[in-house]
Amino acid sequence: MSTIALDFRRPAEIAREIPDGLRIPPRPRVITRAPAREPAWREAMRWSLIALSASLVAGEVALALFGP
Repeated sequence: MSTIALDFRRPAEIAREIPDGLRIPPRPRVITRAPAREPAWREAMRWSLIALSASLVAGEVALALFGP
């Protein structure tokens, strides 16, 4: 059989018949960039807060176990 007998049309031909208002818009182009590196002072503050919290918890546990 020929493609004419099967009423074969290319997708581009079919797409031309779709009105502009009904077409799916193209996917937006997203530009990705590397995340900004954190300042050193912020990382130092984070680790000092973690250490302070761990020290506080260790003190509370020690008081609970051996305290008055």
